[in-house]
Amino acid sequence: MTYSVIIFAYRKPGTTPEQFKAHYENTHILLVRELTGAHFPLSHTRRYIHRSENQAADNTARNPNTPATVLIGTQDDFDYDCYAELTFEDVNAFQTFFGITQKPDIAAKIQADEEKFLDRTRMPVVVLGDITETKRQ
Repeated sequence: MTYSVIIFAYRKPGTTPEQFKAHYENTHILLVRELTGAHFPLSHTRRYIHRSENQAADNTARNPNTPATVLIGTQDDFDYDCYAELTFEDVNAFQTFFGITQKPDIAAKIQADEEKFLDRTRMPVVVLGDITETKRQ
């Protein structure tokens, strides 16, 4: 049975949504893949919040000019910029990956890169439980 975690990523203040995505896709993922090698997750799926450039009464301090396109809820519910799902073969594969990323030399490289585009003070991570999917046909 696979093992998955979700990361809620917030961009660094002063970084545009476009800059955030470009760095995540073109630099950070490549760095983590290089540093973890064969222990990189089976998949690392990133889903970005759709944002537009306009001002509205309910925009948040974090996103004063780039509100999320909210269908139900409030801007506060969607202050994060991306959520990523990392899927591993099993819990042991995750623990190996996580252990590698915590080694001082590797952790320092990852942290130095994250400082360029992420708000590291706000990066919750949670383990997924059961996953159920229903398809149209």
